[in-house]
Amino acid sequence: MGRLNHEQEQFFYSFRLDDAVPGDHPVRRIAAVLDLGWVYSELAPYYPKIGRPSVDPVLMIRMLIVGYVLGIRSERVRCRDVAVNLAYRWFCGLSIEDKVPDHSVFSRARNERFCNCGIFRSIFERVVGACIGAGLVGGEGFAVDASLIVADANKQRSIRGAQWSAAIDPQTASRATKEYLATLDDAAFGAASEVRPKFVSPSDPAAQWTGAMRGPAFFGYADNYLIDVKVGIIMDVEATRAIRQAEVGAARTMIERTEQRFAIKPERLAGDTAYGSGANLDWLVNEAKITPTSRSMTSRSERTGPSAAKTSPSTKSATFISARPARF
Repeated sequence: MGRLNHEQEQFFYSFRLDDAVPGDHPVRRIAAVLDLGWVYSELAPYYPKIGRPSVDPVLMIRMLIVGYVLGIRSERVRCRDVAVNLAYRWFCGLSIEDKVPDHSVFSRARNERFCNCGIFRSIFERVVGACIGAGLVGGEGFAVDASLIVADANKQRSIRGAQWSAAIDPQTASRATKEYLATLDDAAFGAASEVRPKFVSPSDPAAQWTGAMRGPAFFGYADNYLIDVKVGIIMDVEATRAIRQAEVGAARTMIERTEQRFAIKPERLAGDTAYGSGANLDWLVNEAKITPTSRSMTSRSERTGPSAAKTSPSTKSATFISARPARF
């Protein structure tokens, strides 16, 4: 019967990190199609010419991709897993001895350089472009939906909406409050509705108090997806307040942006009842020339034509096909 003998610690190891990663591991499939070499030139204007070298931005982006694809939401957990997982190290370009960046580096980069240059939008659109080039996008039928994202805001420290005032000095406000003040006129946030929320979080006033999950209310945001229905490719994403008016406005923004970026405009759009208002259907049918896949809308249009979308009572309660975003 053999036994492992570790009486003396081994000082040297001889192996290739590439050999330790299974051939069918998800990171290998991602690495085969992911090209981030262009990131350095795009971020160059946001880094000074002198000073101590920063953490490699491509390394941070690769670590964020690992967290998204494998469902690791906590940055502390992500950094820990990259440190101990050889496959993650290989994907991120780290050797067995390289130090993993601290979690605080991601927070600063996300709210400073990455935010100012829009690098995440550039990466997203390049991935969509690669999917279009590979023939994965049909371009004829789209679906739209929103997922609720719980905000990191303490419900116990919230105040009533009637007591909240936007008359805040931006110079003395926190970063989250400054971001909120900058979006007061944004259709996806401050201008989405004139109705005051029941409660407001002073630490994150842009977060919406919502009970949309039919359980205890919480502060949250809406992550809106525009999906091509051929194989489920997400064509566009837009973050908004967690209210219906903002979600409907986000759908319009994503459709227009997709047409502008990729010259693709759907012939049909599927969604749930949140997108079945008369005003939205009027825009879809009469302005955008997109057919909403609604049973009540379809039957009405067959009798009276597309112009009925503006005046038909049935459009007020149209039932759209439900569409849930797929994660890749």
